[in-house]
Amino acid sequence: MPFNFNKRMLRVMAFACIVMLLFSCKKAIEQQQKNIIIDAMTNGRWYVEQYKENTTDVTGDFFGYEFQFYENGNVDGIKSTSTKRGVWSTDISNYTITAAFPADASDTLKRLNYTWKITDSYLNYVEAKTTAAAGDNILHLRKK
Repeated sequence: MPFNFNKRMLRVMAFACIVMLLFSCKKAIEQQQKNIIIDAMTNGRWYVEQYKENTTDVTGDFFGYEFQFYENGNVDGIKSTSTKRGVWSTDISNYTITAAFPADASDTLKRLNYTWKITDSYLNYVEAKTTAAAGDNILHLRKK
């Protein structure tokens, strides 16, 4: 009997090691993906290439705005000499970006205060969608 017990224990330990290794690899891959996104978002300024509220194109409201994202989770909405600070975060596993500008920000900036599902992206653009009370909002950001 002791021989079978040791064999079973060895299998359990081997299985546990494999599970831990796979979990560790998954975490490392997720961290690498997050690093790539953060690097792409924080290097350079962005502008709103398109914004649709339901079927209404309100892109013009964002004319002159630029956005600077920071690794610490802050984002500046910059227009001319005026800057308003908000916060942002990303969730790699859900393919989302969340933005929040404060209550005293312009109505234009507050239009970004959602969790956005990323529908397409590359190092110099992000296309995202969110559902609001009036319908779906579509956002396209482009790096300058």
